[in-house]
Amino acid sequence: MNTELSELIAELRTDLEADQPATLVWAQIDEGAPADKIPADLPQQVRELLETADGILAGAFDLRGVEQLDRIQYYIEYMPEFTGVADEPAEWLVFGTLHEEPLLIRRDTGAVWYLPAETTDEWFMRELFFEVAPDLDSFLAYYVFGAGYGEIGFDKDEWWGFLGEQDLTTPGR
Repeated sequence: MNTELSELIAELRTDLEADQPATLVWAQIDEGAPADKIPADLPQQVRELLETADGILAGAFDLRGVEQLDRIQYYIEYMPEFTGVADEPAEWLVFGTLHEEPLLIRRDTGAVWYLPAETTDEWFMRELFFEVAPDLDSFLAYYVFGAGYGEIGFDKDEWWGFLGEQDLTTPGR
């Protein structure tokens, strides 16, 4: 994880903790997990995220910590057939959810993929599945902690408001 992103996560954690317990309902950034507690078979980008934050609740995002990662891998079995994810489950890792729908990282490339909510269909019935970011750092910087949250999250929830207070909702910041 790049230093700038790691520092941003630490700053946001501190700001959220200062406003607890009010923020706990919609946001929480946990302290990082010890490196020896993080499974070695996880993609390096995920390992680095978990060392920085062992779980992130950020509005519509729920990025799981070490203890919960195994519990969400079941999403792979229910991925739409056209995605090919269920045919090669070892190539994918579900690292969290967006609106309670799976966010996946491809183990070989590190790219982040999801099923965009272009319709009201349930996620497992959707016909679109695409790469939303080439790597986890850029995904986190733009969609979780930046202007992209308003595109795929909500642009009127508490997390969006918090990002605005932090001056993180303007593209290019």
